[in-house]
Amino acid sequence: MTSSDQKQRQVACIRIPNFCWQVEVGRSTSLDRDRSALVTCPALDLPETGFGNDARSDRESSLSEAVVLDFSSNITDVTVGMPLGVAFSRHSDALLIHGDVPLYTSAFESLLVEFERLIPAVEEAGPGIAYIDFGGLDRLYGTPGQVIRRLAEAADSFDLRIGIGENRWQAYLASLVSSPHSASKINGDPARFVGNFSVDILPVPYRIIERLRGFGLRTLADLAALPQGPVEAQFGLVGRAIWKLASGIDERPLIPRKISESVSEYLAFPDPTVSMSTIVSAIESLLGKAFSKPGMMRRYARRARLQAQVFRKPPWLLDVAFREPVGSKNHAMFGIKSKLDDVDFPGPLEDLRLSLTDLSSEPWRQESMQKDVQREDNLQQAVAQLAARLRLAPPIYQVKALEPWSRIPERRHALVQLSH
Repeated sequence: MTSSDQKQRQVACIRIPNFCWQVEVGRSTSLDRDRSALVTCPALDLPETGFGNDARSDRESSLSEAVVLDFSSNITDVTVGMPLGVAFSRHSDALLIHGDVPLYTSAFESLLVEFERLIPAVEEAGPGIAYIDFGGLDRLYGTPGQVIRRLAEAADSFDLRIGIGENRWQAYLASLVSSPHSASKINGDPARFVGNFSVDILPVPYRIIERLRGFGLRTLADLAALPQGPVEAQFGLVGRAIWKLASGIDERPLIPRKISESVSEYLAFPDPTVSMSTIVSAIESLLGKAFSKPGMMRRYARRARLQAQVFRKPPWLLDVAFREPVGSKNHAMFGIKSKLDDVDFPGPLEDLRLSLTDLSSEPWRQESMQKDVQREDNLQQAVAQLAARLRLAPPIYQVKALEPWSRIPERRHALVQLSH
């Protein structure tokens, strides 16, 4: 891409600040919007930063450590990924909310679907953040203001902000200074605009933020003023990435979501229930309706999602990935039942929604050309299914030839337990 093309590029960041907190407020009338609150989760549940193995290893080494996933809008001195102990020491009166990550994922997924009805390509970048190529949309909708208005209408129940810049990072920073349901665009020197922000906003683990502050670096301008080499020598690949971001450079391409077809069915229970037989019957009914739709004729699904509202509890969610694409109610029910055996419902279910996703017109099953290999595959599948039902290694054994030529009978064959 030439420098002239880069200058003409228009990237928009669609940002819903404090998204997880907004979802919590929306589902509970007892939450006070003005009260300080911290939404927490294990470090492993934090969104990926995409800046190399350093960030990943930092998360994996902190599995038992609670960190901040989100916070209420009246808190300004806490960042995502900050250890809960540090955040709570600053706001000891804050309400602590255990983050319901599947709920936030599902809520944002619904919003992304609405955005994709308006815009051809949308990239998801974490809870409440998405990117689009803004160039050319004015020809589709008339003016940039009309584009922004349509996006705001698609997320009318949330506080939505939009930033526009030459790359993803500049667009994100522009969204930080945007007003509700409006857009801000970087004018003038992008490097000067970027340099005014604190290093706290860098998408890196909190321990790296602490190290930057330990070196006396407070703003992105402080970081950009250093030579790239020493920063990279101190922080590795992450150092290279954050130095470029501090300079307003972001070479990451936009990667739109892969839009997959889905089929959904819904029912509401007459009364909230935890009866497994009732829930299984409801799933069978929903599967029957889903597979009888004309759009599912000769179609196969690789995944199923079950969602339910729970009486006086957070919503319940179950994702099922089928071993092989399923094309009928019975095959799908078999895979779902194996998952339900390990499920403890958090409370009585008020309703149930079933979605079949990752649809295709081919079963994608690779058949072996050798019958003995086919028999081995079928046997392994049977053992795996039996293990799932018994919850232990099934007592199935196979006679294996060891030394058929041996004069000692015990050495000729062995009884080996099959594993999946």
